[in-house]
Amino acid sequence: MTTLPYPELFAMLGRRLAAQDAVPPQAIDKAEAGLQVTVPDALRDFYLQAGNARDFTAVYDQFLAPSEWAVQDGRLIFVEENQDVVRYGVDCSADAPADPPVWIATTGATLEWHAASDTCSGFIAAMLAWQAAFGEALPFTGSGLATPDAAAALAGGDWHHLGTVNGMSAYLRPGQAVCQVEWDDGVRLFVGTLTDESFWALEDLLGVELEAHD
Repeated sequence: MTTLPYPELFAMLGRRLAAQDAVPPQAIDKAEAGLQVTVPDALRDFYLQAGNARDFTAVYDQFLAPSEWAVQDGRLIFVEENQDVVRYGVDCSADAPADPPVWIATTGATLEWHAASDTCSGFIAAMLAWQAAFGEALPFTGSGLATPDAAAALAGGDWHHLGTVNGMSAYLRPGQAVCQVEWDDGVRLFVGTLTDESFWALEDLLGVELEAHD
């Protein structure tokens, strides 16, 4: 897994972070005090740099504003799936590590939590790629069934493996995001690119027949 500074990660997605993309520290402090939790450093760091980059954080699944955070079963819920079928939470006790794992649970009267990602920072980076490709935050998106050639290509070259979320592995290089996940019809790649040319170039690079999304 590759850890990239958020300005560099967003730059690869064609998005320059600006001052207005940052959540003010006072908003995080207020949520922390109101919920009586300790916000992990990894989560705080992301929100302080890019928590308001809504064209990526809210284009499909929703990164919640600090005022919308909630605590259930000792976990701070900060992401909701776009139909609110599942939620993601992170340990928020005073003795939690700085970059703790992220958990997933389906919504309902009671939540049954399962591990979704080993680290909060890896979760966030992989989810940004998912938002770019599956969520269509990038202008050119599509998908195709994975092949052995694709796995070999993504494992080498200049691809950054950002992390894994609930079995979805995310990869990034300048102008191109790829998410590999078990789908109804097999292992499928969802891709997003900055240009039409770079989208179709992935067919040859990954050995995958892509179908562009409208």
